[in-house]
Amino acid sequence: MNTIVIGIGNPVLKDDSVGIKVARQFEGRVDTEIVMATDFKVLDKILGYERALIVDGVRLGNEPGTLLELDADDLFFSATFSGTHNLSLPTTLKIGYDLFGGEMPREIRIIAIEVADTTTFDRECTPAVAAAIPQAVEKVKRFLAGQSNSIEQRHPAGRGERP
Repeated sequence: MNTIVIGIGNPVLKDDSVGIKVARQFEGRVDTEIVMATDFKVLDKILGYERALIVDGVRLGNEPGTLLELDADDLFFSATFSGTHNLSLPTTLKIGYDLFGGEMPREIRIIAIEVADTTTFDRECTPAVAAAIPQAVEKVKRFLAGQSNSIEQRHPAGRGERP
């Protein structure tokens, strides 16, 4: 099953780089792409894949370093999901399903890591976010091994059909 790992963030903005740091752990082992925003570039990268795993920093009001494992339905039915970029990931994915339906991955999993500081210029994450990176890497490994149903913590959200 063809799979891609996408890391989203800015490599020079402290915690905003966390998605990139996790995704880079998989370069050379699986198709991996780094993008700096949750805009249409995400769609360009995932179209044609059967599975996609997206890693990004988010602000949901949890403790910094909190990991959430979500799927596209969680994003579509959650009014509180807020990434650190201009066009939200839920909006981008909904547009993808609306416009490209069958070309979109059948399975999309998101590893969201609660951030603390996304405005300070620094290549290192804050300690709490940096401590979450190994856990996020393990979640990606489980997804790649086909164990994506082992969700340990989920953001409460309704379920339903993709739009």
